[in-house]
Amino acid sequence: MPLFGPPDIRQMEAKRDTQGLIKALAFKDAAIRRAAAEALAPLKDPTAVEPLAGLLKDENPGVRRAAVAGLAARGGFRVVEPLVGALQDVDVDVRATVATAVYRRLMTDPDAETRRATAAALGRIRDVEAVSPLTKAMTDSDDAVRVAAIKALQAIGSLDAILPLAIALAQVQVREKLTGKPSPTVERAATQALDALCDETAIGQLEAALQHDDAEVREIAVRRLARIGSPLVAEPLAASLSDEDPVIRRAAARGLAEIGWKPPADENGAAYWAALREWRRCAECGKAAIPLLVTSFAHVDAPERGDIVAALAQLKWKPEASDPLAVPFWAGQGRWDKCVELGDQAIEALDDILGSAPRWRDRVGAAGSLATLNQPRSAPFGRLDLVQRGLAILDGDGSADDKRGLLEALLADENLFDPGPQEVEWCKCGYPAARILSDGTHEPMTEMLGFEPSSSNTITYYCPSCDAKRITVAG
Repeated sequence: MPLFGPPDIRQMEAKRDTQGLIKALAFKDAAIRRAAAEALAPLKDPTAVEPLAGLLKDENPGVRRAAVAGLAARGGFRVVEPLVGALQDVDVDVRATVATAVYRRLMTDPDAETRRATAAALGRIRDVEAVSPLTKAMTDSDDAVRVAAIKALQAIGSLDAILPLAIALAQVQVREKLTGKPSPTVERAATQALDALCDETAIGQLEAALQHDDAEVREIAVRRLARIGSPLVAEPLAASLSDEDPVIRRAAARGLAEIGWKPPADENGAAYWAALREWRRCAECGKAAIPLLVTSFAHVDAPERGDIVAALAQLKWKPEASDPLAVPFWAGQGRWDKCVELGDQAIEALDDILGSAPRWRDRVGAAGSLATLNQPRSAPFGRLDLVQRGLAILDGDGSADDKRGLLEALLADENLFDPGPQEVEWCKCGYPAARILSDGTHEPMTEMLGFEPSSSNTITYYCPSCDAKRITVAG
């Protein structure tokens, strides 16, 4: 009978005899080594890290699993490399135990440096099973951890990471817009990872991203598809022409243009040209363009509205009386009589034209229509009647000299010009702009011009015939 039996693991555990348990890790009986490793786990003694790490090479799978549990219980930066390395253990049960330790324990460790080191280590071994926990790590509160997770996903090269990366990049960009707090390292890492992953093999994943609720994610997906530059992206990009977000529609159209896509003369073609705001080309696609033109009208600025009206007229579209586009449509055709026929429902739209139309002749028409509807406006014309009479003469028959004579007579009758000592300064279009006094001073004929208040308490006057800016004076 031997003088000394096996070490009493229970007794050492009760006494918290760390050093005794560590010595027991080298005992020849695998059951003792395993029991010692299990007993060390709750003690979390830092001196046990290296001995437990040594057991990860033990010939007995049960001992290796116990060593994993002991290291996982300790946690912290020092156990990262041993545990991540053990993910490649030959025994499936050991690997499962290690995976739990790494993905659920180390990736959620209270210490940010431990989480960062774990993500980085997973990237070095390129463990495909790590994609899911690394994806979760991209939402970590620490930017360094998020960057490490992103770089690890890039190193692993799994296409399953594309959508999470697009979401992470979108979140960074949105947060910066909302709070003004950028995360440049995270944004750069996510961008580089997408650069590396998004080739023709990624088209399916990017198509899935196009279905995401977040417009920022869809925009990233569209732009990535466009950058692939392959005919294979034509179908998903064409589908994005109907996206609710105009930025995405425009990005999709530009991507299609870059791959040489030829828009058909149908709804897809109309959507393509509408996304590029080529309204006349949109109309060339036929009646399929009408709904797009009508719905786009409210979302573009004044100059483009004129192009949309022209495109609708090209398609021989006619608005219903109750249509919000009725006044802009008829105004665009110069049919102010039609605007007046609409009565009081036209007043708001006429006021909008009066205040923002890029062509001053349209403002004159709107002002005249409002006056006919007993809704005269004091601006932007000091004497609307004189402006209307002056334009009628300029647009009438006769030579340029005849028109100048008639305009001079009108100005003289209205005491705006003295034919003796004064001369008229004419705009390049032939409309009267100012009087030239005997001393050479030029006085603008403000009664004959249109005006707009501008910044710094000034007023700018414009020729109502050709839109030329005539003069800006203090208000």
